[in-house]
Amino acid sequence: MRNDLREKGFTLVELAIVMVIIGLLIGAVLKGQAMIDDAKGKRLLNDMQGISAAMYTYLDRYSAVPGDDTSNHGWTGVATGSGDGLITGDNSTDATEAHDAWQALRYAGLLTGDPADTGASHLPKNPFGGSYELGSMSFGSGIGTKNYVRAMGVTGTLAELFDIKHDDGVYNSGSVQASAAFTSATVDLSYAN
Repeated sequence: MRNDLREKGFTLVELAIVMVIIGLLIGAVLKGQAMIDDAKGKRLLNDMQGISAAMYTYLDRYSAVPGDDTSNHGWTGVATGSGDGLITGDNSTDATEAHDAWQALRYAGLLTGDPADTGASHLPKNPFGGSYELGSMSFGSGIGTKNYVRAMGVTGTLAELFDIKHDDGVYNSGSVQASAAFTSATVDLSYAN
């Protein structure tokens, strides 16, 4: 009769084992997410440096900034630029220096993609789902107005790490600047060329 009165349940040892297993699973998920974020950060860095390198190669090859070049080199759909050394205009609007910069880099064989693409569809995508843009802006005293490569919609924490690695770690100063404080969920990250 004594066995019939015994209540069924988990022992403390069984509960401890379950808690350890749950902890290991959560740790694995968090580590996996950190690895994904790290890979996205490395791809962002490689992409931005690659685009910058393509711009410098174009400058070396043609003695002009892509999009701002006063010659279109016979490339279809590429207008001539002002030749002032700065990329101006909207990246997704045809016949602007910013739009034509992408086409010129593709025609020159420095970036992949179809140089005949127009509008917003021609902008390469970054690992965070946003696009890359080219343009110019003032980076403040000591740096002045420079051309940039911009990644749209980057997570704030990763943008901060990029800024710390390549500049001063302050979101609104130096050669790496963000559109908002790094505490924001996402920012647009501009890298001076």
